[in-house]
Order: sequence, then structure tokens, then C-alpha cells
Amino acid sequence: MSLSGVEEPTSLGRKLGREFVVTVEVHPPRGIDPSKTFAKLRTLLETTHVDAFNATDAPLAQARMSALAMSSLIQSQLGVEALMHVATRYRNLLALQGDILGAHAMGVRNVLVLMGDSPDIGDFPGSVTFSDVTSSALVRMIKRANLGEDLNGRALDQATSFTVGAMLSLDRANQDAEFASLERKVAAGADFILTQSVFDPEVIAHAHRALGGFPLPVIMGVLPLRSMRHAEFLHTRVPGMRIPEYARNAMAAAPDADQGSTGITLAKELIGAVYDKIAGVYVIPAFGRYQTVVEVLEGLPPWIPPQL
Repeated sequence: MSLSGVEEPTSLGRKLGREFVVTVEVHPPRGIDPSKTFAKLRTLLETTHVDAFNATDAPLAQARMSALAMSSLIQSQLGVEALMHVATRYRNLLALQGDILGAHAMGVRNVLVLMGDSPDIGDFPGSVTFSDVTSSALVRMIKRANLGEDLNGRALDQATSFTVGAMLSLDRANQDAEFASLERKVAAGADFILTQSVFDPEVIAHAHRALGGFPLPVIMGVLPLRSMRHAEFLHTRVPGMRIPEYARNAMAAAPDADQGSTGITLAKELIGAVYDKIAGVYVIPAFGRYQTVVEVLEGLPPWIPPQL
């Protein structure tokens, strides 16, 4: 790979808004060896196409391998682009810029900017945060790097060529603030939007109406439910996640052995209902069950790009 900063857009970046894209969440290991996860991902790639694997950044504030290292390993060992999550909560601006430039040098050029989970829910609840830059400011910093400058306007040795995503929560409890934040991220130069997990197609439809259409290609988060217990846990214990009553009722009505397949059916129905408004899906396989990706994507009809 050239370090001159004149690379073509990433494959993911070229496809956004032109082809239906599929990304899949992958947690870095708690140790130093991702081989077991990679074995599962190779099996997945034998049966379905994945445009990028999302390398999460300290998910649930857990101590794991860095998203930067995991992204580099994904690309070198699996031959698939990574989408590196970058959480503003865990590093100050100086460290963030170092990680961003290091990622580019290692060939990782898709990044997703997000706040990250609060340390008080994770492995080291007493650890501090370093939120001296907002998500929109970090998007702006990365896009400035694409122009060959840092945030202070100083010239970098080479321009970068990142494709940059911004996170969107569709929890209506804080929707006005979330839409205002999205507006700032779009103005900062974000290339696409990735949503947190969606379970109700009306959530997407409502946001689409409220925004007068999505301003950027949207990759929708899809988390197939595994069981009634899983659905209730997400609904009652995870902030921002609301499982609609009809979905919880469907899970409760299914025999225990069929609840996983019911969750797959609900996920497929969700995608079908909003297919004309989104540019792709970000599949989040619960408990590392990557086979669910194949089942969720099976039978999708021809796709027509949404009109932005």
C-alpha cells in the first residue's frame, strides 16, 4: 500500500449509496489471539458476502484488544475491509490523531466515530474518560486529514483517504438532541450514517419523515433476537434499546426451540419493511453466532438505491 495519501476510496466508500452493503460486528478478543473468531468469520465468508467487519472499540467498556489492532488483523488475515470503531470517550485529541494516522499507515481506511460506552458499566468502573473532543469534531478532524491538515490547520506529511461514518441513535427519548448532533456530523463531512440496533421499522420511517429523508446513506443496525430472555434483557436493561411489544409477544409465543428462528424472521421482516430507505445493514450477531448473518440476509430482493 502506498503511504502517499492518494489512494482510491475504500471499497465500502465506493459502494455506499450505489450497492446494498453488509457489515458485521466483530468484538476483539479479551486476550491476544483472535484465531477462534477468525475461524468463524472464514466459515461465514464461504457462504455470504460481507463488505466490512466492524471492529468494536472497548464494547461495553470491556478490556479487549484495540480496535486498531483488530482491524489490521481482519484485513491482513481475512482479506476483507475493516470498519474501525473509534470512541471519543477513551482517548484525548492527541491520542486520537495518533491512532487515526496509524490506522491509515496500516491500511485501515474505514472508520466509525462514536462516543463509546461509559467506563462505569465495564471492567474498570473507576477509570476516567478523556472526552475533550466531540464526535462531530473528530469527524471534522479526520476529514481535514483527508485534505492534508490537522485540526489546527498544520500540514500533515501526507493527506489521508478515509471513509468516515457517524453513529445515530434512534431512541425517541432524546431524538431532538440526536438529530441536532447528526446535523453537526453531516456538516463536519461524514460519509455515511450507521444506526444503533433497530427493532421496529416505524423507528426508521419516523426518522426518515422527521429529517425529510436521510442526508447520507444509512446502514441500519440489525440485532437478531435469540430468545424471549434476550429480548427482555435488551428491552429492560440496555439504555436506548426498545423492543416493540409485537416482537416481544412473538418471541414469547414461540416454543423455546423456535425462538431463535423467530428472531431471524423478525429481523428479515424489519429489513424488508425499510429496504427502500436504507443503504445497507450492520448485522450484530448475538453471542458470536455468525450463521445468523446468512439467515438474515437470505432472500433479499433486488435493491434500488434510496433517493437522498
